[in-house]
Amino acid sequence: MKKVSHLAVAGILVIASCTHKENTAITESNTTFNVQVEQPQTYNGIIQSGYSGVVEAQKTTALSFATMGTITEIFVEEGQNVRKGQLLAKVNASNAQNAYQAAMANQQQAEDAYRRMKPMKENGTLPEIKWIEVETGLAQAKAAVAIAQKSISDCYLYAPASGVIGKKNVQAGMNVVPSVTVLELLNIQTVYVKIPVSENEISQFKKGETAQITITAIDKTVTGTIKEIGVSADILSHTYPVKIEVQNTTGDIKPGMICSVQTTAQDKRSGILISNKALQNDVYGNQFIYVEQNGKAKKIAVKTIALIDNKVLVQGEVLQNANIIISGQQKLSNGTPIQIIK
Repeated sequence: MKKVSHLAVAGILVIASCTHKENTAITESNTTFNVQVEQPQTYNGIIQSGYSGVVEAQKTTALSFATMGTITEIFVEEGQNVRKGQLLAKVNASNAQNAYQAAMANQQQAEDAYRRMKPMKENGTLPEIKWIEVETGLAQAKAAVAIAQKSISDCYLYAPASGVIGKKNVQAGMNVVPSVTVLELLNIQTVYVKIPVSENEISQFKKGETAQITITAIDKTVTGTIKEIGVSADILSHTYPVKIEVQNTTGDIKPGMICSVQTTAQDKRSGILISNKALQNDVYGNQFIYVEQNGKAKKIAVKTIALIDNKVLVQGEVLQNANIIISGQQKLSNGTPIQIIK
């Protein structure tokens, strides 16, 4: 009798335990979880990006003398505007002038011989070989004079174009050779703003598109046009150089100024923008989100396209006015009752 009694008690306990588990499951399935939601944003395909850039001269010309010598005078200073053909500097031309005087004396001698020998050539009393020597001597003398004149002109440095003196690398009294840069001539009627662009964004840039440029140093905002897009990335920063052309007729924008650049690009990708807080991954690595539908959580599969302005661009069966759950979704499953809280 005792054994039967023990079996009966055990059976009652098992039944009671099962009943308790069923009641607990029913209670949990009826539990309403508090969640926070937000609605997705419509993606219009317009991407606005900001960059930091630096102003560069449109063209920088290194000026040097065509001859060696000692600089006697420099007529310009850094930042000075100069016109085409203006004298900028000169070196000692005394040796060149002496060579010119000697060449002129030789030319005069050759011309005198030519004048005296010409009548003899005409009456046939001068051998032909002698007349050839006279003509050759005159031609050589004229060539020597031309070379001497060029040597004198090489002692003077003129501006090849109008612009602004950027750097003055020498002073009067210094010796220079043709390879030494004496002055830098800048063309800043038009300037470039150079910005570094990452490899993920370089495809958004197109030549001819515009950008807004703000130069804090002179409190000025201008519109520039994308002129050059680099094709070789910097090996350290992995960025591509992009140059934006800006008109600078007043000359107040100077090379080296730091500026901020705002660009606008049209993206052909489509989708909706949601908070990254809503994204989840299942055990297979598939992305999904929960949305509120008739007071319950609904699981929707999505695919991430890009990260744009701290939002995630996704594609999926998500309505534009859907309530996307961004908080409290960790305990949810498909069909779980939910309560939206602020």
